[in-house]
Amino acid sequence: LIEMNEKLRESVQYLKQCISIENETFKLCETLSKKMNQPESSFILGIAYDSQKSVKIIQGILDRLDLPELENKNLRKELAELAADIMTLEKTISKISNLEYLITCEMLKKSINLEVLLTKVYTNYLESNSARTIVDELSKTGIVDLESFKKVFEYLIEEKGRHRQTLVETMYVL
Repeated sequence: LIEMNEKLRESVQYLKQCISIENETFKLCETLSKKMNQPESSFILGIAYDSQKSVKIIQGILDRLDLPELENKNLRKELAELAADIMTLEKTISKISNLEYLITCEMLKKSINLEVLLTKVYTNYLESNSARTIVDELSKTGIVDLESFKKVFEYLIEEKGRHRQTLVETMYVL
């Protein structure tokens, strides 16, 4: 039972870090959109709000678990670094008064890379036993199908793919 609790704690912590990363992604895309012209800024703002949607989805899962508040310990180093990198990029963009063409392209390239990394974060989650751990816990309060649960994260992965495509297309129309 203690081992299960540790697995559950790790899985919940991973999802909490995903929320943190998505929140930072929202701020980054919102800041970037404010520096761009229409209609490109609208596409970037759409990506920002997709990140907020991801936060709501993951938070909804965590809320159903009805677990005591966990301390932010045993953070996954690679996830903490990704969140810090996004924060740094957002601060860099916010300090730039005029995004000229080359800077905009560079920021979009970094944003594309970010979407690739987010895809890996969700793919790693699905490939680990973490999804099964969460489903087992959710099953205590009702019927939860592992495959259906995984589809939620597969959807997030597909969404990141659409974001990459949008960012690439945005670079070409600048």
